[in-house]
Amino acid sequence: MPSSKICIIGAGAAGLVTAKHAIKDGHEVEIFEQTESVGGTWVYSEKTGCHSSMYKIMKTNLPKEAMLFQDEPFREDLPSFMSHEDVLEYLDDYSKHFPIQFNTTVTDVRRDGEKWKVTTSTNSNQPVSHFYDVVFVCNGHFFEPLNPYENSEFEGEMIHSHDYRRAEHFEGKTVVIVGAGPSGIDITLQVALTAFQVTLISKKAVHPVLPKTVRQIASHVKSVDRHGVITDEGERVYADVIIVCTGYVFKFPFLDSSLIQLKHNDLMVSPLYQHLCHVDYPDSLFFIGLPLGTITFPLFEVQAKYALSLVSGTGKLPSDTLKIQNFEAERLQGLQNPAAFHILIEEQWDYMKELAEMGGFEEWSYMETIRKLYCYIMSERKKNVIGYKMVNFEMNKDETDFRVVGI
Repeated sequence: MPSSKICIIGAGAAGLVTAKHAIKDGHEVEIFEQTESVGGTWVYSEKTGCHSSMYKIMKTNLPKEAMLFQDEPFREDLPSFMSHEDVLEYLDDYSKHFPIQFNTTVTDVRRDGEKWKVTTSTNSNQPVSHFYDVVFVCNGHFFEPLNPYENSEFEGEMIHSHDYRRAEHFEGKTVVIVGAGPSGIDITLQVALTAFQVTLISKKAVHPVLPKTVRQIASHVKSVDRHGVITDEGERVYADVIIVCTGYVFKFPFLDSSLIQLKHNDLMVSPLYQHLCHVDYPDSLFFIGLPLGTITFPLFEVQAKYALSLVSGTGKLPSDTLKIQNFEAERLQGLQNPAAFHILIEEQWDYMKELAEMGGFEEWSYMETIRKLYCYIMSERKKNVIGYKMVNFEMNKDETDFRVVGI
């Protein structure tokens, strides 16, 4: 198998699993990481306005039994729902001896003849250009907050969940939390312990069990004025603090818009085939980890293995190039909301099957157990958002099933 020179941008989970398989396949690999450590979004920082969106106390939304790389289990003594420190330790161990250049920012990636020209800079030196056969973009998508209300006239304190760190900061305050995704719920439960009153507003705010200090309104925030928020129905909710948990947009500051366009409020990366391969360079420019609503680590690994099968020539792209060109248009046709382009949820299992098939590698048999776990957790979360993480899972002998055990 011919060896390629591969550039990986970012040393978070997606970049690390790509590096692991690229090195195993015999490629020459260089990883550029703009911070001083591996882990990407799993690195906690007290500082706000930085790359990290991790809060001080955070348990994973998925258990260790469902968010592992193949043949790399988490430590046995850890609880199923781990802390962010545990995940960082796992990624640290996983990436020992990887060729990572820290404190190095990729400033530009462009096609130059038959190669990719990648320009990097460090604090001390002039920009340096490197040439590669293949580029993997693994720079994450939890660092550019989406805040539809940032230009409002609100006179209190408004922060995005990206800059939330600890609940003590909101002691005795009246807090409105906008958005009830995983972060919105986590932050609501934490702030409810210190705030005077918390109002959670989201179309998804219909949880049967929440703390007494939390009121939920199943609506959408139409606007924010000087004193608080106004819902679609015209209800006004006063607040000292508004915490906006409306997610993130994609951002690739090193890619020119002639190469990559961000569409539908920067929530769709285009033009890509299978959320992964650049349509014009399907065997040399890849984006790992774009799909949302997924099991993350195992999915990143399947994407990386498929992409690397294209690099080595063992994997297949559709023989009809129109299929590659039309992937986006066909997917958009079936979506009510184009901003949900990369959200997979139930589709993720068929998506991974298809990539394994096209890549000519065996699907991980344990993936079916992960699917069962994922479905169980999603259904428990709806029933009891406070208690669903207060359990551990025990696998049966051949790891085809699990049982729930108390903590």
